[in-house]
Amino acid sequence: MKSQSFLVSEEILLRKLNRRDELAFQWLYDQYAHVLYGVILTSVRHPATASRVVEDVFVKAWADFDQYNPRKTRLLTWLLSRVRTEVAATLAKTVPPFANSTIDYEVIDNPITEEQRTLLDAVYFRGQTISQLADVSQQPEHTLQHRLRTVLQELKSLFSQ
Repeated sequence: MKSQSFLVSEEILLRKLNRRDELAFQWLYDQYAHVLYGVILTSVRHPATASRVVEDVFVKAWADFDQYNPRKTRLLTWLLSRVRTEVAATLAKTVPPFANSTIDYEVIDNPITEEQRTLLDAVYFRGQTISQLADVSQQPEHTLQHRLRTVLQELKSLFSQ
């Protein structure tokens, strides 16, 4: 893990990325690739595929960087939304849309419940909509939306500590 002294501030990074500075892109990769890889690996469960998806995310992020708006979201959040899209596309090619989760959560020290994990996995990494989940689970959409909002707030609180 990198120590804080080697990390470039987001403000400097954004300024240089906006000027299409290739060194800044390398800094971006160095600071965030390991985070994205970990998120991706929990979904695709194959290191080579996870590495390929990380590369795809960064290549597309570089190409589309002019679409990033720092007033709307943080840089990591923007990258993670791109991860979600790429993982969903990768899994759509290999996994049936309503297959059970293959993530082994027993090895992850995580304070959220199995139900919350399943909901997050389905929505964020499998690309399912709340409507689809409501149909399959025979639960009201507003209940699922509330549960999703709750777990996201819990995770936000956890990560902001």
